[in-house]
Amino acid sequence: MKCKVCRGPAIAQFPAHNANFCERHFDEFFMRQIEKAIRRYKMLQPGERCLVAVSGGKDSLIVVDVFHRLGYDVEGLHISLGIAENDFAGESLAVCKDFLAERGLTLRVFDVKEAFGITVPEAGRRFPRFCALCGMTKRYLMNAEAWRAGMVLATGHNLDDLSSALLANIFRWDVRYLAKNLPVLPEGDGFARKIKPLALLTEREIATYAAIHSIRVVQARCPYAAEASFPKYKQLINGVEEESPGTKRLFYEGYIKHAGLFEAQARAEYQLQPCAVCGMPTSAPVCSFCKTWRRGQG
Repeated sequence: MKCKVCRGPAIAQFPAHNANFCERHFDEFFMRQIEKAIRRYKMLQPGERCLVAVSGGKDSLIVVDVFHRLGYDVEGLHISLGIAENDFAGESLAVCKDFLAERGLTLRVFDVKEAFGITVPEAGRRFPRFCALCGMTKRYLMNAEAWRAGMVLATGHNLDDLSSALLANIFRWDVRYLAKNLPVLPEGDGFARKIKPLALLTEREIATYAAIHSIRVVQARCPYAAEASFPKYKQLINGVEEESPGTKRLFYEGYIKHAGLFEAQARAEYQLQPCAVCGMPTSAPVCSFCKTWRRGQG
């Protein structure tokens, strides 16, 4: 197996691109894909500051690494949820601290227990689905921290994440989420601009980058991961991708072209107003975050 560029020994084969790459030319390919996504979707402008939500997993850490290599003004944000099982919270925070410190970058840490007196697992006792609570909490805090700091918010969502979420939301015809599955969501009215620099890169491509750069990631597994619903949709779309390489990207890029069809309907169905407690935008008098974490306030 030879590299498509230099004809030297290749480290991996990528059928969706009809290409094999050696380490050097894979790295160049990977960086080029992210730079193209940034330009194509106008993710960042010169001089803008970017806050990357980091969990300790490879996707978010790679966003930090690549943005740092490209010269962007970047910081990390870690939401500590207080999940003690498997030392998940402790190891996740330690990995993020070490990774940012090695690059001389700032890591902001939001500790849910310190802020609200209880952890996410403790709050989950009164919530029907733990993963839904965790996701809602992280989304709110990431947006609030970026909005208040006047920064662009970047997450590590990749092509596998976005295409499987798209498939799941099409099965349910969930217009609200179909309108928000884009690689860039604009800022305004309490929302920071949200960008997904890995939107056109697969988990396999990201894992290859992590391997050649020896990126250390958290090994502890979230004890609640079995609740997540998207893995079954990933299995479905991975089966199609195996038979027809490039399907994920075609599927997702096709959605981007037609996402406007869902945006108008979503705006009509979900009118936003300031939350009576925190002032952040919500479709209800009090947002879900405040109902969960700020009971008795407002």
